Amino acid sequence: MKNQIAEAYLKKGSVGHIDMLEALRRGIGQVLYAGKDGVQMLVRETYMQSASSPEAARRLTAMLPDHVCAFVAHESYGKTAFEERFRGTEQFHDGIFCNPCRFAVWTEKTPMQVSGEYQIRRLTEEYTEAVEKQYHLFDDLAYIAERIQAGTIYGAFSGDELAGFIGEHSEGGIGMLEVYPAFRRKGVGSVLVADAVNRGLSAGKTAYGDVILGNEASFALQHSLGMTISEAEHYWLFA
Repeated sequence: MKNQIAEAYLKKGSVGHIDMLEALRRGIGQVLYAGKDGVQMLVRETYMQSASSPEAARRLTAMLPDHVCAFVAHESYGKTAFEERFRGTEQFHDGIFCNPCRFAVWTEKTPMQVSGEYQIRRLTEEYTEAVEKQYHLFDDLAYIAERIQAGTIYGAFSGDELAGFIGEHSEGGIGMLEVYPAFRRKGVGSVLVADAVNRGLSAGKTAYGDVILGNEASFALQHSLGMTISEAEHYWLFA
């Protein structure tokens, strides 16, 4: 019943809530609260919240445990509520880091059509350090190793040379897209995104990813591929 209430609330802004909706559909999200005033979920180790008002956001944020690995606020006042509660705590004594994002979502039911002369292969453990060295967003070898072991990072190869890679984050979004300098502007990113989207479709998923505001190259790529970009921003918050 709680999941049904949550899904009904989240469908009112389906593209902007795609991460929470997909977590429900894939069975990786635990609904902690669902009502007319909002939804709060735990997806793997990430808490996600959408609230109807600042008051609701503060009330839901008060329900969170004292230690939170990562938090996604789907409204600016949810971000504010989180910062008000956790700013200056032991976990966040160095501040709260925020990535404002929009979603890129493949809303079509047919595969993405992109051509390119690259072979796509699932990466094995031998590529862990290479991926960690090239990936620019964060430095977390253990996380990358876990994602490779889970079979969610794929590489584009030109012959035997790794030209780029893409992965699926633990909470379900496509990400970790990197193209090596020698292969940029040669269609590698498009092929990688298309392969990730189409693998998701084959598994019955709606493919989506977070695009950090200011990453104009990524926004341009998503637009060129026909991805739908959410109008509303959401906010990743972590130490």
